[in-house]
Amino acid sequence: MVRVKVRWIGTMALVVAMLGAGCSGGSGDAEEAQDAAQQAAVQAEPTRALSSAQVITTAELVERLEGPDTPVILDVRTPEEYAEGHIPGAINVPHDQVAASLDSLESFLVGEIVVYCRTGRRAGVAENVLREAGFTQVFDLEGHMSSWSEAELPIVVPAAECC
Repeated sequence: MVRVKVRWIGTMALVVAMLGAGCSGGSGDAEEAQDAAQQAAVQAEPTRALSSAQVITTAELVERLEGPDTPVILDVRTPEEYAEGHIPGAINVPHDQVAASLDSLESFLVGEIVVYCRTGRRAGVAENVLREAGFTQVFDLEGHMSSWSEAELPIVVPAAECC
């Protein structure tokens, strides 16, 4: 009986996530739909339940970036999205490559990591991977890149390659 409920809940979560992502508009809808489905699957799976995410606001992050102990900022969007503009100092590791990149992220194990994407779906997936790998100071950027842009905070856009 419990097994049936878990499967039903997981299936419904996937359907709702895909429908919600399909209605969001803008570019990357297919990728966002896939991200939503992955996020829903992670959330529906009872054996992978993790502690709730710690949240940091854009204002708090700006303040932290100006201080001596700056957190690592992990942009889990695609390389194309990252190249269109990212938070200063952010490292790009697409959400679906975080697990494969844990060795290179290991040096940040004891520090704080702020994770963001466009709206939060992919960041949630990446945050779960990091927590499962033992990262304890993982922060979710409230509002993600959408809020950062809306607040007109600094964005780094790499110079276009010539020739």
